Amino acid sequence: MTAAVQPDQRKIALALSILRISLGVFLLIWSLEKFFLPQSTVGIWKGFYLISIGESMPYIIGTLETILSIAIIVGFMRTWSYGLGLAINLVSVLSTWKRLIDPWGLIFETRNNHLFLAGIPLVAGFIVLFMLRDADIWTVDGRRTPS
Repeated sequence: MTAAVQPDQRKIALALSILRISLGVFLLIWSLEKFFLPQSTVGIWKGFYLISIGESMPYIIGTLETILSIAIIVGFMRTWSYGLGLAINLVSVLSTWKRLIDPWGLIFETRNNHLFLAGIPLVAGFIVLFMLRDADIWTVDGRRTPS
């Protein structure tokens, strides 16, 4: 029998830092889009979430999402920030269900983009980050008691 390989704690911390920062930056880019292209946000909410939002809402959503992005990047309030990041991305991916099951537009005969499939590993990354949040110790609150 071979002994189970125990991963080095530093490798785990580094891997989770890379995952956390990359997911946070991804969300931050989407947050900033709400300031630069607010009309795009209005269209996305209407088209994918079937909700009409006012012209000021992209700025409010963008501000809240920017705060969340920064919290994720630095690892602040890990349970809440990672969980909320996961929830936002899960809702976003689920709202594109037609494009996920028909990425080339063969069934629904709509103009689709197979790049929507990239949302699936994004959600998976958030799931992993959330599940391993107590092991993500290179964070603002990572050295305190587990969140």
